[in-house]
Amino acid sequence: MNPHEELLDAVAVYALGALPKSEAATVRAHLRTCAQCRAEYDSLRPAVDALALSAEACTDGRTGPVPSQLLKARLLRTVRQESSAPAPRAQGRLSWPGLVVAAAAIMLAVWTTVSNLMLRSDLSSDRDQLAQLHTQIVGANRRVAAQKIMIADVMNADAKHFPVSGGEVIRRNDRLYIAMHGMPPPPKGHVYQAWTQSNGAQKMSPSITFAPDRSGVALVYVPVNAATIAAVAVSVEPEGGSKAPTTKPEFVVKLS
Repeated sequence: MNPHEELLDAVAVYALGALPKSEAATVRAHLRTCAQCRAEYDSLRPAVDALALSAEACTDGRTGPVPSQLLKARLLRTVRQESSAPAPRAQGRLSWPGLVVAAAAIMLAVWTTVSNLMLRSDLSSDRDQLAQLHTQIVGANRRVAAQKIMIADVMNADAKHFPVSGGEVIRRNDRLYIAMHGMPPPPKGHVYQAWTQSNGAQKMSPSITFAPDRSGVALVYVPVNAATIAAVAVSVEPEGGSKAPTTKPEFVVKLS
């Protein structure tokens, strides 16, 4: 990771007010000269302000500040409220189930970041643990960034939507997603597995495995070059996935 990428990661931590003073001063100085990082900081401020309004922190007598369960509950309640009624569908944009999933994913990623930041402040005396927690924080920040890309892709007007039973497959440029709602949980010891068929190929190739959340919602990034894929399928497979489908596919959709 180059120095600028490290500073860009630190912007999210700075926005949450969790950087040590010396590091915060460095980030402030960088924000005055870097338009990219300043734009990232400005985009994070509304979410941080919302978190600040709803975060009832609690204190453990042995460990000090701990993440508020009320905060997590409010985030999840917000997602449930947003999913209670369908939102209008703009042409070329994802219907409400996919948007709810993407929003939930970002909110929970932010929750992870906040939790790690609180742990970091509590363990400031242990250098090894700090290094490990810093890695976790950077990872959480990267997950948030990935979720932002997913939302931008599925909401973009030039994204292609392919309806399937209980959801849709979305393609934008070279990226591919599966968005499902009302998906039943797989049988015990099993998972859902995505399959992709390349242009000109006769067989499906195995791809990522996944499971929906408790409400039956899933938003999955399929790690392939979408421009080379002719069809997508999903089937129920044993945990760990299969090299070839062992059950009748839940759906098969051609991307044309």
